[in-house]
Amino acid sequence: MTTSLRTLLLASVSMVGAFSFSSASAVELKDAQLYKDVVAPVIASKCVSCHGADKQKGKLRMDSLEAILKGGGDGAAIKAGDAKGSLAMERIHLPGDDDEHMPPSDEPQLTKEEIALLELWIQTGAKPDLKVVDAKPAEGLIKTIEELLKNPPKAALASTAAAKEDPKQIEAKIKAAAPVIAAVEKAGASLMQIAQDTSDLRFSALNVAADFKDDGLVALKPLAGQIKWVDLARTKITDAGLASVGDLKSVTRLHLENTGITDAGLDHLKNLAQLEYLNLYGTKVTDAGVMKLAGLKNLKKIFLWQTQVTEAGAKKLEVALPGLAVNIGWKEAPVVAVAPAPAPAKPAPPTPPAKPVPAPTPPAKPVPAPTPPAKPAAPVAAKLDPAKVLVDAQKAANDAKAAADVAQKAATNAVNAAKQAQSLVDELKKASTPPEPKK
Repeated sequence: MTTSLRTLLLASVSMVGAFSFSSASAVELKDAQLYKDVVAPVIASKCVSCHGADKQKGKLRMDSLEAILKGGGDGAAIKAGDAKGSLAMERIHLPGDDDEHMPPSDEPQLTKEEIALLELWIQTGAKPDLKVVDAKPAEGLIKTIEELLKNPPKAALASTAAAKEDPKQIEAKIKAAAPVIAAVEKAGASLMQIAQDTSDLRFSALNVAADFKDDGLVALKPLAGQIKWVDLARTKITDAGLASVGDLKSVTRLHLENTGITDAGLDHLKNLAQLEYLNLYGTKVTDAGVMKLAGLKNLKKIFLWQTQVTEAGAKKLEVALPGLAVNIGWKEAPVVAVAPAPAPAKPAPPTPPAKPVPAPTPPAKPVPAPTPPAKPAAPVAAKLDPAKVLVDAQKAANDAKAAADVAQKAATNAVNAAKQAQSLVDELKKASTPPEPKK
């Protein structure tokens, strides 16, 4: 097959909106090509809405093999033969709440089987015409491949496509916003288009987080209708400052992690009707506070790890907002504290020693004198109950042994913890110590 013919074939099945398949034309497994019949439909359904003809996040198109191999603004999306080192796979494996994660958290996600198929295709050379059987997929993937061949996924055209902006309108809006954008960037923050095909903007205070305060939000007010994403993570924003965020009625994504926000600040977010994503990790919000957000019907994901929100509070919010995913972090096994050593039992009073018997008087010479009888020992023992003494002594011994066992366990735990800490210190020293210059 010539290059031009192959290009036309790939283009015919990979242009946005052109990925339409039917079971009537299902391909048999033995004849199926890994890219055209399996991988391309997956990419069309999960990637092209952000990386197609109408929209190119990161200047990357994925609606044809040639475009995928060409890459985007960050370079090649894939490295043939190296799935692990391919940028696209790195982005796919990022945590779901990472802004660089592919696909975005509010879009349909790749399944683990689909990810495995992409990795298989890349690892086998990202070839356009490699047959599935020649790629030797794992047995566990065969069923997935057969299902994709039988019922190929339809292209996931972005919901924004219906409301596609006219390029001239985009240009005009961005030009009008230029003075505000320039002022924000002069202050060290960032305000830019979310993508080339939209006038929607994203604001980030990441570069000036340590010094960014409430008054820094005032400059955004003229563009309240255009700003969709706001990142205030690690800033000095306060509850009062969120009043300015509440004026940005078009916001869909809001990062407030690691700020001093409390329940009081959430009052200002109750009217952000378009909000879909909210990150409150490391803030001081509680169960009562997050319930103030129960009216945000478009909210799809909220992060509440390291807050005062309990599991019960998270469940209550999920019930109030069906379809909402609440992340409160992983559950850690409870740490069992080492019980303090019990106070040793009061020992039984010791039996006072008997007075020593005086040594016999040496006989007088030359006539031996009789040795005077020894003075009898004080009859103390006769006053004690031997059985009671034995019981008390045994109890004291048992208590002492139990205390010793607990102390030994605590000492062992302390030694292990010290070893782990020292190991970490050694690793940090090793990582931070520059190599000695070669002589």
